[in-house]
Amino acid sequence: MTREVEGSDGKMQTVTEWQYDEKEMTVKEYENMALMKSVVEENTSGIVESVTQFQKDAVIDEYTQQLIEEGLI
Repeated sequence: MTREVEGSDGKMQTVTEWQYDEKEMTVKEYENMALMKSVVEENTSGIVESVTQFQKDAVIDEYTQQLIEEGLI
């Protein structure tokens, strides 16, 4: 992020700084977060395949319904 600050010479200048979110958590919360991250990383391809198949099925169902409504099947 950028912000305006007064320099040592009294003139305003723009500086760029990092901005981040911070959260305190218990050890148990951290362990749960790390476990979830690990599970997602290990199963990413399966998750993507599942979502892709779900989307394909939904498109096929919608197309089939449209054909039925138009009396083509």
